[in-house]
Formats: sequence, C-alpha cells, structure tokens
Amino acid sequence: MTILLDAGVAIYVAMAAALVVWLGVFVFMWRIDKATQALAAQIANREEGAPTPRARVDIKKEVAHE
Repeated sequence: MTILLDAGVAIYVAMAAALVVWLGVFVFMWRIDKATQALAAQIANREEGAPTPRARVDIKKEVAHE
C-alpha cells in the first residue's frame, strides 16, 4: 500500500486539499471585492452633467383603412 492511504496521513492530505480549496475561494472573493470597489468608485466619480444613457420606444398606431 502507499503511504497516502495510511489513516494518519490521509487525514492530513484531506485537510491540505480542503485548505487549498478555501484559499482559492478566498482569493476569488478578494478579486471580486476589488473589482466591485473600483466600479463603485467609477460610479461615484461620474460627472454630474454627464448625460445618462436612456432608451426610447416609439409605438406607432396603425390607422384602420376604411
């Protein structure tokens, strides 16, 4: 048998794998937080006189031909 399947070592291998996963989640969340803060700063620093994008929908009524 291999040493990784030994009961005393297997628990440490499992804990190390879990630690790597949690570190990955932490780094991912940290990057998302930085990007969100940068976006919030961009929105806060937008000029007051800048035009806001708007959409307009024109509905044409059909005239009934008699």
